Amino acid sequence: MKLKLFFVVCLFLFSLCVSSLASGLTVEEEKKYGKEIFYQIANSVPINNDPFISLYLQDIKKRLEEVATLPFPITLTVIQSQTVNAFATVGGYIYMTTGLISFSETEEELAGVLAHELAHITRRHVARRVEKEKYINIGMLATMLAGILVGGDSQAKQAIIAGSQTAAQALSLKYSRDDEEDADRTGAIFADKAGYNATGVADFLKRLRISSGEVTIPQYLLTHPYHEERIIKIENTWADSKTKNNTTFYPYLVVRANVLYRPPGTGSKEIWLNKYKKDKDSPLNAYGAILAYMSAGNISESVKIASNIKSPYRDLFLGEALVNGRKFADAVEILKYKHDPMSKMFLAKAYDGLGDVEMAAKTYRDLLPYGPVFPEIYYRIGMLTGRMGLEGMGYEYLGKYYLEIGRYDLAKTNLEKAVNRYGINSRDAQDLLKILDQLKKTSY
Repeated sequence: MKLKLFFVVCLFLFSLCVSSLASGLTVEEEKKYGKEIFYQIANSVPINNDPFISLYLQDIKKRLEEVATLPFPITLTVIQSQTVNAFATVGGYIYMTTGLISFSETEEELAGVLAHELAHITRRHVARRVEKEKYINIGMLATMLAGILVGGDSQAKQAIIAGSQTAAQALSLKYSRDDEEDADRTGAIFADKAGYNATGVADFLKRLRISSGEVTIPQYLLTHPYHEERIIKIENTWADSKTKNNTTFYPYLVVRANVLYRPPGTGSKEIWLNKYKKDKDSPLNAYGAILAYMSAGNISESVKIASNIKSPYRDLFLGEALVNGRKFADAVEILKYKHDPMSKMFLAKAYDGLGDVEMAAKTYRDLLPYGPVFPEIYYRIGMLTGRMGLEGMGYEYLGKYYLEIGRYDLAKTNLEKAVNRYGINSRDAQDLLKILDQLKKTSY
């Protein structure tokens, strides 16, 4: 049903020619069209909402944003798909698949890919290509992008692409060789300034090309053309680049993506359980086993392994296992002195499980800077403050939650209720009225 609705929306938008695209995009237009593309994609393909992935990738993105000159903030969305791909669109929106995360080996590789996509945005490669196409519009672009990213489910992919044949003729999403070389240069500068070895993207591209053999070309290489000269230039230019950030957690994120987000029937959980049985001293194997047992509902075994894992992140892994096992008091004792966002997330859930609504809400509020990348934070605050009798705040955060996930109808309903509860003349209500006014000006 979602795919049919998505196709209908795209056909509707096809009839609305966006004349300004042919004459040049302003920054505000890029933001508007980027948001429209996001809305359509968010309502047609599965979005990954794993707290570890969302929160950790936000920190990588933040480091890169701080060294880049950007006309607008970057919105990174992770699509649940085994396709190995990442793509930037207008307005600062970047899409990355769980398949890319599980394929990567180091944080430097992922940071390099993300820096490369940021470079496409700062250098306006996507915007310029769209501007040149007289007949392209946002519906076409969203359709094609969803088809590129969805992967895995061939029927879903065919259904999405079915209506985009005209779009495919009007606009190729394949970057030019000049675009790629420009993004290589700029992205490597971003990565190095952000504290990463700038050759990470070169390592990623080499492994991706080798892994495909001569039979199939990975989706990422279809949209980002590969040639050996690119790799040589990056490696020669940045031979002395070194990583300064602590990247020791990233291998666990790769394990998580491989265990939890592989399609059913791939045997990924069994693979990691077998790895653990062969080498129980490996912290990565142990973490894979923790996740495999936890997802199978064997909480006692996951807690047992997490208690003995030889990892600096032992308390975080144990805290998650305890929360999943509803051992909330034990989880609070383990996590209450931790300051990283992932630990705070599970600490808040533990307080909520104990019925300590005020401490749960307070802990979630500490995570508000991560709300745009992990909207569940807004949802939890909304529900908790509502239970505390703070109805205006409850509706406000529920409205922000629905706004971030692209459910603008529900966002409008909840924000209007918040205005009513706050009182229309209050400062809180006035701030929300500005958001509502923006929603009215934008048709989705």
